[in-house]
Amino acid sequence: MNLSELQAAQMEQMTIKDCLPKDETEVVLHLVEEVGEVCEAIREDDREELKDEIADVLWQLNKLCWINKLDLEEVFLHKLNKNKDR
Repeated sequence: MNLSELQAAQMEQMTIKDCLPKDETEVVLHLVEEVGEVCEAIREDDREELKDEIADVLWQLNKLCWINKLDLEEVFLHKLNKNKDR
């Protein structure tokens, strides 16, 4: 699956479970929380927890893109190309 397909699958799952994000603030707060949990997993040298927390960060980024009608894969590729020219 590419990032666009992952985003679509996630949003479908969240629609079925009736837990779509309410607003951008909610998503950003969850994103910050998940980044903190990534830091904690690194501090504790817990590789399994790190994998879960990285996935949670991606989950929140997908939600942020969905709320703003952005395609995460497209956004990432744009930044990759922009950085190439720096």
